Amino acid sequence: MAAAVVDRPVSVVCLDIDGTLTDGVRGPALPGAAAATRLLRAAFPVRLVTNTTSVPHGTLARHLQGLGLLEDPASLLTPATVAARVLPERGHDSGILIVEPGAREDYAWFREDPDGPAVVLATEAHDLRVADLQPAFRRLLEGATLYALQRNRYFRKGDALVTDLGPLAAFFTYASGVEAETLGKPSALLFDSIAAECGVPRGEILMVGDDAEFDVAASVALGMAGALVRTGKYRAGDEARVSPPPTLVLESVAALPALLGIA
Repeated sequence: MAAAVVDRPVSVVCLDIDGTLTDGVRGPALPGAAAATRLLRAAFPVRLVTNTTSVPHGTLARHLQGLGLLEDPASLLTPATVAARVLPERGHDSGILIVEPGAREDYAWFREDPDGPAVVLATEAHDLRVADLQPAFRRLLEGATLYALQRNRYFRKGDALVTDLGPLAAFFTYASGVEAETLGKPSALLFDSIAAECGVPRGEILMVGDDAEFDVAASVALGMAGALVRTGKYRAGDEARVSPPPTLVLESVAALPALLGIA
């Protein structure tokens, strides 16, 4: 099925998770999210696309299945799944990995080697010291490639906003002069792989999320449609702070099926 959003067709729907479908990455479903997701899945290819790096893919998939938000774990895409495909293709499946211990299982394919060609940032590093980051910094000076699983500025943790992985990527870029390649949202690598799998142009994907900058404006800049939900990390006026602006602004994901004509 294809639907029209404003002036463009939509053939695939991508949904952010934390703040869009759930209250916290391990939290309960937001009101109406499970029903909306079921309606969307009946009409479109739907992918759940998250930038979370702290929860392994399998753990997150089981949690979302329990909430009625996910049927097939293959429909859940994380930055780690993109890394597992892209880095081995480039011969960059070894080097320095900065990751949460609890998420390490997603990187069994990566060989940790202080002289390897890649530095992979897979955590916001709240529990690390600056001293812990020095081997990666020195390896970048020696010519390693810097990969950031995502570049979000902050996320909501409980009742507070806390820094995300983007500030860590900026730290390394400023210190070493090496720009990070992003593997999660809003990476073109991610959305092109979804478009190819579903057999549609990238421009027929609708990305829905609570992050006005990285979920929505960045998707619109890639030629896609972007819908901003006023839940999660959303702050009043976010839609006016980004360019290009959102294609749609919704009170919550529960309103999306009706706007796509499938309620």
